[in-house]
Amino acid sequence: MRNTKLAFALAALAASASLWGQTAPEAEVAKRLLDQGKFAEAVKILEPVAKASRDYIETQYLLAQAYRLNGQWDEAEKTTQWMLDLRPEFVGGLWEAALIREYLKDFSGAVDLMNMVYHRTPATNVNARIAVLEDLARIFDKQENKKDGGLLHKEIVRLKGTQRETANSSPR
Repeated sequence: MRNTKLAFALAALAASASLWGQTAPEAEVAKRLLDQGKFAEAVKILEPVAKASRDYIETQYLLAQAYRLNGQWDEAEKTTQWMLDLRPEFVGGLWEAALIREYLKDFSGAVDLMNMVYHRTPATNVNARIAVLEDLARIFDKQENKKDGGLLHKEIVRLKGTQRETANSSPR
């Protein structure tokens, strides 16, 4: 389930790749490795590319994600900070920062960052919004905040329902 969620998040963020800047060709290979759960292999491919092209935001994002998923938290934090220094408005950097805050048990910081991500995600990008809400709900669950977690779970179900309605409706 985590790998499908990762693939979903990558796809959602890749949809806005034109805002990220240039992309290294190795990024596509790394995306496939991340989808397959081969995090260490993705790190090996991305590290030299990221060093050679420090301003390729997508490469930095993928590297930060690979580090985090591979359990290399210090490297994930440094790379995420680089992204935020490079482009503070970059949603992928904010999302990674939120996940790192969650790992560090800074739940209020994680919630603040996830809220920023949610509000910067277009309402038309339902899949990305669902992914953010699922992350927020998980954080609330860790805090044993059943009220807010429950509200988020209801909103997730509602949004998933709108996806099915859209998929089942015929174009006019």
